[in-house]
Amino acid sequence: MKCKTMKHGSIGLQCMMLAFVFAVCFTGCKDSKDETSAPYDPNQPVEVTDFTPKSGGGKKKMIIYGSNFGTDPSLVSVKVGGKEAIVISAKGTSIYCSTPESCFEGTIEVKVGEQTVIASEKYQYEPQMVVTDLCGDVDELGQGDIVETGPFDNCGKIDYPFWFSFDPQHPNILYLSQNDNERPLRILDLEKKMIYSKKLNDIKRATTITWTNDGDMVLATPQTGNSKNRNNIILKRGSSVDGLDFKESSWVALTRGNACNGSMVLPQTGELYFNYRAEGKVYRYNFEENGYNNNPEVPKGEGLDDLLAFSVPNQTVDFSMVPHPTGKYVYIIMHESHYILRSNYDDETKKLVTPYIVCGQSGQADYKDLVGINARINRPGQGVFVFNEEYKAANKADWYDFYFADRENHCIRVLTPDGVVSTFAGRGSASSTCYKWGKQNGEVRERARFNQPTALAYDEATKTFYVGDWGNHKIRKIAREQASDDLSIEASDDNQNQGNQ
Repeated sequence: MKCKTMKHGSIGLQCMMLAFVFAVCFTGCKDSKDETSAPYDPNQPVEVTDFTPKSGGGKKKMIIYGSNFGTDPSLVSVKVGGKEAIVISAKGTSIYCSTPESCFEGTIEVKVGEQTVIASEKYQYEPQMVVTDLCGDVDELGQGDIVETGPFDNCGKIDYPFWFSFDPQHPNILYLSQNDNERPLRILDLEKKMIYSKKLNDIKRATTITWTNDGDMVLATPQTGNSKNRNNIILKRGSSVDGLDFKESSWVALTRGNACNGSMVLPQTGELYFNYRAEGKVYRYNFEENGYNNNPEVPKGEGLDDLLAFSVPNQTVDFSMVPHPTGKYVYIIMHESHYILRSNYDDETKKLVTPYIVCGQSGQADYKDLVGINARINRPGQGVFVFNEEYKAANKADWYDFYFADRENHCIRVLTPDGVVSTFAGRGSASSTCYKWGKQNGEVRERARFNQPTALAYDEATKTFYVGDWGNHKIRKIAREQASDDLSIEASDDNQNQGNQ
């Protein structure tokens, strides 16, 4: 009987222990559930204990941990670096939000009801590549005044931007051609933030801009008519204290003919390569040896067989040429045929050879980030070569990517030396609309939009892109965000204080 009593007592003790454990677990689960679903209690303190991620850019999804946040997002506001974050939801012990752009200072401030709490740690903001407006002023209908000379913040609209080119002797001066009837050459002084105009009398259109080895300017000027027309003109450099060396220059015919909308000077030889779109041919002419008055007439001049460099697959389409910084090859942008060719330079013959396709396909206008001929582009515009540090570090043969405006896809694309095409900027701001054009500024991929970007330039010294945004009548800028001077000084002081601790 004694043993039986002990046995029953042991069972009773076990039951009591199980009931206690169950009660604790049930109470813990109930309390946890209450914490995440309980409404905000103004009589209890709001606490912030942690957040993630600790660093990043704008538009990052952030979770802030703590207590007494409630479940009503309308009662909750979050500031990061003094800027309003977008609060998505609140669940008692956590707040889900999106970080604001350019929140450099990094302080996280949470307000629930009338209570405000500041996190003990700052968000380490990482500057992003963003799109902003440089100049160009129009209303919602795209209407605006034409201002020949003025500051960037009051320069009127920018019409028909086609081709950018930096002055090789004055890196703060950027020239822009406007591909329309009798439009002037625009001159942007990036240092003074001023825009000027240079009239080209008797020139109907001007497209590409290139430079002789001596620093004179050559413009392709497609004229209608006969072979006596000038199709390339040259402006001889003057001198000025303000860097506007061509403001008093008069143009001189360099080559003659019609239907030339693309030319370039090949750095190794100093020869001018220029196209004849009607037949899809590219000619070369050494004007440094033959002078400025012995102009060949295309297509009816004598001795043109010696001047013919190569032909492209398509006739009667616009195309232009961009030499690689090393001169080893040239990219040929087939604007109306939706692909890009490459022509290599032959050191023995000192000529460019027959080109081949590196991306896209003739007549296949579309949008696809793929490799080589499988990629799809739609009316590519101007392109620029951009140095890539990673390629140099990896000891690759080619250290440059090719960035180009993809006009009808409303974005800026990248072509690597291996033929990979990807999207660098534009087509952001996801919404219910299927259209990918617009004029939004912000982070290059998630937010920014363009409307038929056509002209493109790159400043290696400042790592800045300039975009001629045709449909928006603006010049846009792509660069890494920079904090204000005050914030830079504050961040420097914070780092110094941390180092002294």
